[in-house]
Amino acid sequence: MMPTSAPFARARQRGFSLIELTVALVILGIIGVLLTRWLSDTAHERSQVAQRDLLQRADDALLGYATIHARLPCPASPLSDGREDCAQGEVGTLPWRTLSLPDTRAGNIRYGVLRRSGDSASLAGWSTAAQRVADVDTALPADLAQVADQAVPLQVTINAPRFVPFSKIQPWDNCSVVDCANLPHSGLNSLNSMDFCDALRNAAMLPASMEHVHTRRELEPAQIAGNVAYALAAVNPLAPAHDATSPVFQSPRRPGGGTDNYQDKVLAVGIDQLWSRLRCGEHYAPALYAHADVAMGARLTTPAMVNHEVQLDIMVELGVAEAMNASVALIDATADLINTTSETLDTIAEMFETYGGWNWRVAVAGGSIGTAVGSTIAAGAALAAAGTYAATSRQYRDQFAARFPDEARRLEVEIVSNARRADMLGGFPDDTVRTAAKNLQYTGP
Repeated sequence: MMPTSAPFARARQRGFSLIELTVALVILGIIGVLLTRWLSDTAHERSQVAQRDLLQRADDALLGYATIHARLPCPASPLSDGREDCAQGEVGTLPWRTLSLPDTRAGNIRYGVLRRSGDSASLAGWSTAAQRVADVDTALPADLAQVADQAVPLQVTINAPRFVPFSKIQPWDNCSVVDCANLPHSGLNSLNSMDFCDALRNAAMLPASMEHVHTRRELEPAQIAGNVAYALAAVNPLAPAHDATSPVFQSPRRPGGGTDNYQDKVLAVGIDQLWSRLRCGEHYAPALYAHADVAMGARLTTPAMVNHEVQLDIMVELGVAEAMNASVALIDATADLINTTSETLDTIAEMFETYGGWNWRVAVAGGSIGTAVGSTIAAGAALAAAGTYAATSRQYRDQFAARFPDEARRLEVEIVSNARRADMLGGFPDDTVRTAAKNLQYTGP
């Protein structure tokens, strides 16, 4: 007898239909497309994040380099080993070895630094008298990749008593009072962030120039937005939008995509922005102007104190002369009193001889004696006043001479020393410069 369960078992054995297989393949295809796009977008986003992080690390390294060396590094040649090459000009690749960046990908970053050294600013009253006569504008040094002692204060160079003070705008000669051999910047101890801030200040005063490193406008890429201190660009090698030697950098806010499939990432630091990041406002104006102005005033005070001491000597001499004049006047008054007394006695004798006929002359002679006595008293009072004036002048002169000229010299030494220390320290001094500045002691010319 045949089992009855076999037909039913065969009826239940069935596979996918074509429709089900098609639906499954379509679903798998959609999932595959979405997965591929997601993976592509994720990879692109990771690439964009990596570029931004690399640009940020490069920016931090550039700020640290400027803080230490008081300048920005020169660009590297695209064919170099990542070290700066100042013959490259304003634009090249990032000098990643000079900046001590460990990521070799930084060598692919396009880097530009502002280097304006011969441009001028047409500013009213800025040119010197000789340049105004020649109708030539003052050249403002604004090379941010070259350190130069250009932050120079106004200082008094000659201020000896009885001489006309002489002032001049020139650098402090700090190496004349400290040993510069072991100090940074090849012994030029006044090369620091103040000089770099001065270059930034000059760069901010100069008009915009398309011949130097600049960025374009976001909505008008053909228009210059302004010169910048430095700019970095991570260039898309498949669709580069930056020329290797051009000073032009696209706007950091330019959106990606578009007809040219723009994908470059730009980081640009403006002149004012770098001024703020280096805290130039905190030390540039105080050191270059406030300290220098106070030092100039202190140097002018010393001869003023000496000259005032000379004036007090003259006052003492005048007091002595007045006392001598009063003594002479007293002697004259005494002589007049004696003469008047003698004449009065003669008049009395003549009156007796004439039996009182000339008694009126006795009254006149008596009045003369009274006048002579008054003159004598007045001369004595004048002598006393002159003596008091001479003694007071001498006392004041002695008190002043014992303190103020030496105190003025001491203050001058300390204030000018502080001004020179401020010039040495700048914004970010190292321990060696701090020690040298602490030990600096100005003795003057």
